[in-house]
Amino acid sequence: YPRSELTWWIVPSVRRNGYALEASRAAIAFGYDRLGWDLVETHMNDDNVAARALVQKLGGTKILREKFPDGLERDIFGLPRPH
Repeated sequence: YPRSELTWWIVPSVRRNGYALEASRAAIAFGYDRLGWDLVETHMNDDNVAARALVQKLGGTKILREKFPDGLERDIFGLPRPH
């Protein structure tokens, strides 16, 4: 897929410990600083409430809604550089 997507999964046994926020900041910084991406994105399933909350904490902004090759429509969020 020709976009600069970052995606992540956290196993249920370690959720709600701040790992996703910490790891996401590091991965976003890697996308900008090491990979040279102009924009780091994440593609969001409509029912993923936890991931949406994380994107909000990261300062993500919805930039697009797109139909993907699997036939599902998803929101695409741009993620800013971490501070």
